[in-house]
Formats: sequence, C-alpha cells, structure tokens
Amino acid sequence: MRTILKFIIKQHNLLFFLLIAIFCFVLTIRNNDYQKAVSVKFMDELTGNVHNSYYSFIQYINTINENKKLANENALLRKMLLNKKDSLQTIIQTTNNFDLIVANVIYASVFKANNYLIINKGSNDSLKPDMAVICPEGVVGIIKSTSPHFSTVIPLINTNAHISARIKTNKYFGTTTWDGTNSSIVNLSDIPYHVKLHMGDTVITSGFSAIFPEGITIGTISHFDYSEGSDFYNIEVKISTQFSKLDYVYVVKNKLQNELKEIQKTINNVQ
Repeated sequence: MRTILKFIIKQHNLLFFLLIAIFCFVLTIRNNDYQKAVSVKFMDELTGNVHNSYYSFIQYINTINENKKLANENALLRKMLLNKKDSLQTIIQTTNNFDLIVANVIYASVFKANNYLIINKGSNDSLKPDMAVICPEGVVGIIKSTSPHFSTVIPLINTNAHISARIKTNKYFGTTTWDGTNSSIVNLSDIPYHVKLHMGDTVITSGFSAIFPEGITIGTISHFDYSEGSDFYNIEVKISTQFSKLDYVYVVKNKLQNELKEIQKTINNVQ
C-alpha cells in the first residue's frame, strides 16, 4: 500500500495528465457523431476479436463434438429439403430473392433484458444492419451493427425486439415482444379475442417487413387468456430457438430489401 502511495505521489503529474486526456477523449466521442461512429466500430471489432479468439480455443478443444453437431445439422437441413413444406429453402427456391450467409455465434447473452449476440461475419461479408438472422429451428434476431469482420445481433429475447408474426393456422397477424423474464417465452399481441386459438398453434414470421421472409418459425402457443374489457388475447409463445445452444446461424440477405424500404417510406410520407 505504501509503495502504491509513493508511486502516485511521484507520478501525480503524469496521472493527472492521463485523466484529463481520457476526459477530453470521452467528451469528443460523446459530442461528435463521426468520432462516436468510429469508436463504436472500433469497440465492435475489438470485442469481436476477443470473443473470436475464445471461440476458436473452445472449438479446438471440442473438435469431435463439433463434427457431430455439423453432421446433425446437415441431417436437419436435408430433412427440410426433402419435406420442403413451408421450409425456408422452399421460399428461397421459389422466389430467388434471398441469399443465406453462414456465420458462427462467438458470443451470446441470454439472461439479460437487453441480450445480444456477436457473429463472426461483418461488412466485409456484405452484412448490413436490419438483416434477418435465423437458424434451422427458426428466428434468431436482427443485425444491429457491423464492423468489417463481426456483427452484433438483437435476438428475439431482447426487450427492444419487435417482430411481425402470424398464426400459421388462421393467418391472423400481430407482433412478438419479450418482457425480459423467461428466455424461452415471448408474447404475441394484437390477436382479436374472437379468433379461435389452440394450444400448440405454430407462430411464424408474417413477411410484412423488409427483414424476415414469410414462414420462418418463431414458436408455438403455450398459453393464452384475455383481460376483462380487452378485445385482444394475452398470448405466450414458446420459442423454437434454443439461444443457450446457438452455434451456426444464417444471415438472410433480401435482394429486394432496399426497394421494399423505399416503398414503405413513400407510404409513410403520404400518410
């Protein structure tokens, strides 16, 4: 302790200078959009590199298990191709408007209110904000920001995530949100009380946005009721994606996304 105090007294001018420099640096970033954008990309890249190194180490240790996972995933994809019914591959084959970019999840938070993921593909791989991220089981989330080699993803289990959805059997649509509590359950809102619901009904993406294609699985209805005086159900959906086990994901590149956004912008301006 005495040694530390001696060091502080001896180097107090240098320490004071460093504190002032850090303070000025923070003020510069906070008050200038360009510097703020550069610093965000730098931190994304730095964080991504750290998590990527850790991920590579774990992958090296678990090579045998990883090969088994790959085999299982290939089997699942082949099954989807064979069945084809309402699968993502069918949508891609019939419309040819979507490309898939494979990425690895190198970091995932699951038990926070504002969870996020980091994947090991970025702007150098043609990834941009507002691209959909999916996995063989269903919806994962939406890309929030990118650096050259990494991207951060807002998952379905983030309180800021709002995804347009529909009930597969009756076609009624609403919006899924997460209340920050159970990481396996999201809420589906705006479904009228007169609609017939059943436990286990599948909830899928509606295709009403320029982000997700129609028909990607979100989950199944696990509970529903309604509040006195309300015209809408309270619906809980058990999500199909297991975020604590995510490894490989697919980023969906919608070739018509910019065109759809321009049309939506025009409609909003008219309204």
